[in-house]
Amino acid sequence: MKPIFAKAPPLGVRLVIAIALSVACIFFDGRGSTMVQVRNLLETAVGGLYYFANTPRVVLDGVSNNFIDSQRLKMENQVLREQIREKNADLLLLDQLKVENQRLRLLLSSPLRQDEYKKVAEVLTAEMDAYRQQVIINQGKSDGAFVGQPIIDERGVVGQVISVGEKSSRVLLLTDVTHAIPVQVLRNDVRGIASGTGHSEELILDHLPRTVDIAKGDVLVTSGLGGHFPEGYPVAVVETVINDGSSHFARVTARPLASLDRLRYLLLLWPTNEELRKAQTISPQDVRDAVEERRKSLNPLDRLRQKKKEQIKEDVEMRVIDESTENPAAEPENENAIEPIDEGVVQ
Repeated sequence: MKPIFAKAPPLGVRLVIAIALSVACIFFDGRGSTMVQVRNLLETAVGGLYYFANTPRVVLDGVSNNFIDSQRLKMENQVLREQIREKNADLLLLDQLKVENQRLRLLLSSPLRQDEYKKVAEVLTAEMDAYRQQVIINQGKSDGAFVGQPIIDERGVVGQVISVGEKSSRVLLLTDVTHAIPVQVLRNDVRGIASGTGHSEELILDHLPRTVDIAKGDVLVTSGLGGHFPEGYPVAVVETVINDGSSHFARVTARPLASLDRLRYLLLLWPTNEELRKAQTISPQDVRDAVEERRKSLNPLDRLRQKKKEQIKEDVEMRVIDESTENPAAEPENENAIEPIDEGVVQ
């Protein structure tokens, strides 16, 4: 039987042949550059095998990097979307804070007297129906609130405290059916009692004589009678006066100046010096100016726009005056035209 493998030379012979070839390679490598070229050719031939063997790793790395980049981009995109939503919410809140800041500035500047201690309170809840007009504020006995304390906002009188807790108080509004406040007409000091009707936009003045001097548009302010409300604070504006002769009394309805249906921040008043408060007097014109300012400031943003419009109007008027001073030639012509007429009249 023929063997599968041919008979190989003995192991010792193969070792001698290998040593001889190694010595020959070392000899030729040191003598010339032939072996360097052979080595470069061998490296070039084997280099393709290196790339081929490294291809699976490169492909796997590329796929892994693409997957990681895609995941990272998705996460970054999600984070950026959340940040954009937060920034948009902050921008919306910024507009609200601007209006709130302006409202608080108006509120803190609303008292007519400087000797009164004032403190801002926030409305916690409101009960607004035909039978009860009350709100709960976040100021109580620990904050110095007391029963009967007057409450105002940036436009006028709101009501008074009727019960006090440790951290909260209940405020009875002007328009409650059980509330009444002494008032007087700012124009002529006619006095009366303004009572609530259960509607946030209406007060009534009953039991006034038919000859009373009250007209639509008159401003009603606190008269100071009773000692609960300081004198001179705006309360309401007269809307209708019914005096048809069917009754012995006139019926007057008024609209409260305070925004009773949109209350959020209120102002509590403490008179710090009773004698000074009674001795101090405020001119009716100062009170009238304060009332008109509050009536016009329906919205803090509207007030800012009004100031800008007034500034633009002043700039236009100044520009017209400057142009008229630059062209004074028209005045002598008018004077010359008037002289013959005057002479004719004298003759």
